[in-house]
Amino acid sequence: MSILNLFLKTKIFDNSNIFLIRKLFKIFKFFFVETELKALPKINYPLTVIDKDLENSKNFKIKDSRPYISYVHLPDLLEVISDNKQRIIFFDYGAGNLSLFYYLSRKFKNIEYFFKDQLIIEEKVKKIIENEKIKNFYLSDNVITHEIDLLYFGSSLQYIDNYKNVLKSFFKKSKYILISQAPFFNNAHYKETIIIKQLNMHPNINYLNLFNFDFFLDFMKKNDYQLIERNVNKVTKFLNFKNFNKNKFKDIDMYDLLFKYKKDEK
Repeated sequence: MSILNLFLKTKIFDNSNIFLIRKLFKIFKFFFVETELKALPKINYPLTVIDKDLENSKNFKIKDSRPYISYVHLPDLLEVISDNKQRIIFFDYGAGNLSLFYYLSRKFKNIEYFFKDQLIIEEKVKKIIENEKIKNFYLSDNVITHEIDLLYFGSSLQYIDNYKNVLKSFFKKSKYILISQAPFFNNAHYKETIIIKQLNMHPNINYLNLFNFDFFLDFMKKNDYQLIERNVNKVTKFLNFKNFNKNKFKDIDMYDLLFKYKKDEK
């Protein structure tokens, strides 16, 4: 496995024939590999099919259709949080497309949806919203002035280089923070984050943070957010970390973490 990891880290892997890599993936099913990087690359998670994704989002305007959701219980959680409120403020950070918006708008007539993603996506989404005259949808700027019922990072927080600053911008303003399908491990004697390389989307190569759970939990606690739910995320079939040293990366997996702001309850 160590020899395989060495190969996965190289530019040779990055530039290898796509059909060869797909065959290797079927055999080994490798998803990630540890790197020696100290920070995420400035250009990360390149977008290739934006227009197609946005066009396909319209399919979820239709009754009974359900998009891919990295936290499968999201509608149920919103139902509980909503609790017959006149409006529920939902902030989707790293939304990607409009699939979740269309789906949740069908289920919750009182939802106000805030959308945040890369600028190139936001520019295209803005045109769609204007052309379709969609209400209760807002493109977020960098100043958060609204009180948020649920801040949702749907498999996105790990791709943000300055993730702590992003979270801090929402602290005290968000009643709940849901971080879904994010990689965590336990090791009190190791670093706060590790940069890992994502392999399963080859030839697109992405990098992401692997979070040390105790450090992350301590950061949230210091800012008055209490963990109220932690589950292993099994949404992506076959996803694994079997090529990682389990003595070094204890309990490594994809997790869903739900936090609640507790300041007002002290």
